[in-house]
Amino acid sequence: MGLFKKKLTVNEAVNKARTTENAYLIDCRTKSEYKSGHVSGAISWPADTMTEERTLRRFQDKTAQLYIVGSYTHKPEAAVKKFKKMGYKNAEAGGVMEEHHGLLTK
Repeated sequence: MGLFKKKLTVNEAVNKARTTENAYLIDCRTKSEYKSGHVSGAISWPADTMTEERTLRRFQDKTAQLYIVGSYTHKPEAAVKKFKKMGYKNAEAGGVMEEHHGLLTK
């Protein structure tokens, strides 16, 4: 295995979340960005309002696979760091919505 892991695109993250058992697609953008258009089935979980208590209540299984999508201003890597600090080992950045190709839900 190489030193560098290939970054997922938002479309790859969507596909992985839909085909992986015990996986979630998390949208870490603001609520207003989420409401303006999001991937069907994505969970709105804004990184700037994320608390450990709320996160532990919502995502009780710390072994679940978390694919986190964001935007150019709300980077998924920042949310991944927060999740990992809380003990979620399988959190992975899943690209930015500005690069999403496909239908969005409002």
